[in-house]
Amino acid sequence: MTRAVRASRARVLLAAGAAAALALGACRARGFSLSGTVTVSTPLRSRAQRPNSVLFVVAKNMGGVPVAVRRVVNPVFPVFYRLGAPDLLLPGGPPGGPFLIEVEENSRGDVGKLRPGDLEGRRPDPVPNGSSQADVVVNRIAR
Repeated sequence: MTRAVRASRARVLLAAGAAAALALGACRARGFSLSGTVTVSTPLRSRAQRPNSVLFVVAKNMGGVPVAVRRVVNPVFPVFYRLGAPDLLLPGGPPGGPFLIEVEENSRGDVGKLRPGDLEGRRPDPVPNGSSQADVVVNRIAR
């Protein structure tokens, strides 16, 4: 067998392996689902309903690493959200959970970089994968 034939076979096998890995990751990712409602505490309601704002719903693993993000432009509260496979940051499926749910609202469109005046909230307890009651209250102003 010539070197060219071996190289060609190796490329075919590599491509087939990569396709199989992507398909396996897509199957795992389909099982990821979190949903809930984002509300705003009464003292912050007037600040939350502002034009040109962006709400981010972030699911993090227990180590604090983001695994999924949903972006909502000009949110009208209460906001129902659903995180699924398209919201995952890495292909191949999420860790099994549980997840910490955090929300941020700002007018810059940046996530993870709170500035004074930005609004935020955290769910007090972790939620398992598949939870449909992962509700969060926006109740803090970043300082």
